[in-house]
Amino acid sequence: MANLGLIYYMFLQGLEIDFKPILQARKKVWSIATAGILVPLPLGYLLHKTLTPNSDPLKATTYGPFFWGTTLATTNFSELALVLADAKLLHSDVGRTALSVSVINDLVSWVLLLMTVAIVSDGKLYTVLSTFTLIIFCVYGLRPVLPWMVCNTRFFNEKYDMDNQICFIMAGVLLFGFISDAFGSHSILGAFMFGAILPKGELKTVITEKVEDFVSKVLLPLFFLILGMRTHVDVVFHSASLLIVMSIVVLAFLAKFVVSSVAAIVNKMPVRDSLAFGLVMNAKGLLATIILNSGRDLHVLDHNTFSVMILAIVIMTAAVGPILALIYKSNGPSKQHTHRSIRSIQPNSEFRILICIHSTSNVSSVINLLEISNPTKQSPMFVLAVHLVELSGHASAMLIVHDTCSNIRNTAEITAKNQKHSSPSDQIVAAFEKLETESEEGSLSVEALTAVSSYTSMHEDICNLADDKSADLIIIPFHKQSTIDGGMDNGNSYFRGVNKNLLENASCSVAIFVDRGLTDPSNIKNDDGHGCCRCAMLFIGGPDDREALAYAWRMASNPSPNPNISLTVVRFIIGKDASVDSDLRPNNPNNDHDDHEDEDKNILEVIEENEKEKQLDDQYIERFVFNTRNQPSIRLINEVVNNVEETLKLICAMGNDYDLYIVGRGQTGSSPLTFGLSEWGDCPELGPLGDTLASSNIVARASILIVHQGGALVDELVHQHLSE
Repeated sequence: MANLGLIYYMFLQGLEIDFKPILQARKKVWSIATAGILVPLPLGYLLHKTLTPNSDPLKATTYGPFFWGTTLATTNFSELALVLADAKLLHSDVGRTALSVSVINDLVSWVLLLMTVAIVSDGKLYTVLSTFTLIIFCVYGLRPVLPWMVCNTRFFNEKYDMDNQICFIMAGVLLFGFISDAFGSHSILGAFMFGAILPKGELKTVITEKVEDFVSKVLLPLFFLILGMRTHVDVVFHSASLLIVMSIVVLAFLAKFVVSSVAAIVNKMPVRDSLAFGLVMNAKGLLATIILNSGRDLHVLDHNTFSVMILAIVIMTAAVGPILALIYKSNGPSKQHTHRSIRSIQPNSEFRILICIHSTSNVSSVINLLEISNPTKQSPMFVLAVHLVELSGHASAMLIVHDTCSNIRNTAEITAKNQKHSSPSDQIVAAFEKLETESEEGSLSVEALTAVSSYTSMHEDICNLADDKSADLIIIPFHKQSTIDGGMDNGNSYFRGVNKNLLENASCSVAIFVDRGLTDPSNIKNDDGHGCCRCAMLFIGGPDDREALAYAWRMASNPSPNPNISLTVVRFIIGKDASVDSDLRPNNPNNDHDDHEDEDKNILEVIEENEKEKQLDDQYIERFVFNTRNQPSIRLINEVVNNVEETLKLICAMGNDYDLYIVGRGQTGSSPLTFGLSEWGDCPELGPLGDTLASSNIVARASILIVHQGGALVDELVHQHLSE
């Protein structure tokens, strides 16, 4: 059963294999990978010789060292990705280079293992020739036929026929494993080759979804159980001294560490990064254990040599994480990039936006949002499009290698004909590159990449990217998708957690985009027959609303009028009959009625703060009105309301007259005009007004952009003016 699990695991690894990163890797990657293989191989050979007495069987002393050398040369890709993710180095130069080198190391290690197994087996010449014949037949004979067989299967899109195909494929895995075993090679070779030649696409996705969990969580643990039963630590210390064993472990660790670090330094990587790179290349995993277990099956590794190397790779891998944490001690958030916001941008300076993409369904509306955001030559826009992918295994980590390799994506080849079969990341890159190509020259530049991380730490990667690129605004999709009837589905709770963490930790402004199918403005015709997107900005007051107005202002006219936008700013003014009690109490939820002095002091502070905010609101509105006075596509409407009921009534009257609503996130209960709204909504992270618009059918067909001012922006000039 353990071998069966190993066979199916190798089939899944072959299914995920991609030779493009290897063929298109940079010279830097190839040189480091070559050094990391050539040096540990002979060192592992020598270490095995020092531990093995000459009285051992000739087969063990001759071939055992090859298994040790191959084990030291390998770096497990999946284990390395997890280590780098924990250290938040996946998207650094160290992480990208290490993953690219690991892909080459993995492939070379598999080749060395298969060659060694074939040579050790009986009938050496027959085994080698038959093994290479099987590989050639799979690559050149069977591989071209399989896509035709899959595509021409009758009723292929029906679930029943898909299940039938999966059953045949699972049986085919065993057949190919049996054939390679009959040829004298290891059974995992046939399974691996069968997975490698299967066509990638929908079939691969379905197989992975149906089989991967059962293989990795049920069958594969049996392999580790057998591995543990074969490891005899007591035999190790009876047959050799502790000093010898620990010396072998240290030398085995230094072999990969020293040569990888030196190779990185030679390739002009900083010293600290080079040391970290050499360290992470010692991350061993399943591949190393498979190599050692194969040697044990062939009786070229005895209890002693097998257990020593198992002990070595466990210690080496366990030491990587803690030492890496010491090398990269957290220095806290960067102070260089704080206080970034939309309002801090000068009219004729570059507007830098980081766009997060959860799935391809968000791409169309996000691109339409960017198109109406008024990128011009006078005020260009830089867009960093980040595809968010959960770090869940080999396939997701491989996306980073794709981004690293130059020319890995030829997006010009992603046409309507083959777009269906391309990966989501490829489709996203192609869509944004098309946006850049079709935009006015010099007005919009786009950079696309994939962020692979666990959901719990994904916001840290986004914040780091925003700091590195000096982004002024992060736009993230709402975790729920719109349905046909205008409502919202249950959404992805993990992405909701990412959005919450971003709102709390980002050092720049953050906007949550509730996508309800924002239409391309060219498809909407106004009275003059020109394309126009109707936008409404709801202004109640506060820093978030001023930030939202700044974005709406920039979309409509800053620095020059946008012909694709008609903007209506609705300012809600608190009437004389409004209750101020609701405005104060939410800021003091733990009022102690026995301590009237503290309560009165807090109320006075709140009144003073609200008056200051009101003056800032008035001044910003005045500036907006003055600068847009000669633009008929922009208008300001002042509405006097006294309570939340009147606010909702006014918004309901607007209904679906607009394609996009822009609102500030605000704070729960900060205004009598929104007091109590948070009790009705489902997503308080959107703010009272944004939550109401997203959760109700008031604006069922309009998209919503909820803006939150990140960091601690201070209007120094305004405060100075107020103090004077």
